[in-house]
Amino acid sequence: MSDSLEQKLQVVERLTALFKFERMVYLGVTVISLIMLLTSGVMLILEGNAGPAEMTLLFGSSGSITLTAGRLLNMWNEALKRLMPEPETN
Repeated sequence: MSDSLEQKLQVVERLTALFKFERMVYLGVTVISLIMLLTSGVMLILEGNAGPAEMTLLFGSSGSITLTAGRLLNMWNEALKRLMPEPETN
């Protein structure tokens, strides 16, 4: 492996190590949100209170889950940019 690629890999490893806690927090919040969302939906359906309005409001909150997962993926995007930067176009 070339020295340049090895250095880039080390930078990515350091970057992922720096943000490990943040990734774990985002992942934990995402999992908890998903469990709460699905549990609430199942409870509404089982109790017979799941009308179109309730289900729309319930699953409208899935946007926050998407946002949390997006922040987690953003870190990987930044890591890949460091590993393989795009050539500048003038």
